[in-house]
Amino acid sequence: MVKVKVYRKDPSVDEQAYFKEYDVPVKKEEKWTVMDVLDYISRNLDGSLSYYRHSACCQGICARCVVKVNGKPALACARTVVEDELILEPSREDKLVKDLVIQV
Repeated sequence: MVKVKVYRKDPSVDEQAYFKEYDVPVKKEEKWTVMDVLDYISRNLDGSLSYYRHSACCQGICARCVVKVNGKPALACARTVVEDELILEPSREDKLVKDLVIQV
C-alpha cells in the first residue's frame, strides 16, 4: 500500500484547501504512474476527485497533467513512476479550478 495525500479544494464550496489521504494498493513491480494512482482513487475510492485524466496525450508531451509530486512539478502520465508515499498538489494554486485542475 502507498499512502497518497491529495490536495482538495472546490473554490465554489471550500474556503480552505485540505489534504485527503488515500491508501492505494500499488505494487512496485507493476510500475504504476501517478496517473494510475489518480485513476484508482477516482474509480474506487473517491469519484469526486478532479484531475486531468489522461489529458490530451498520455505521452509526456502536452503537459496538461502536470502536478506537484512531493513538492516538485512532474507529469502525472507515463513519465512519473510511483515508488513511495505521495503528496499531490496542483501545479499552480493561483489558477486553481478544483483539486488538481488548473486553468490553462
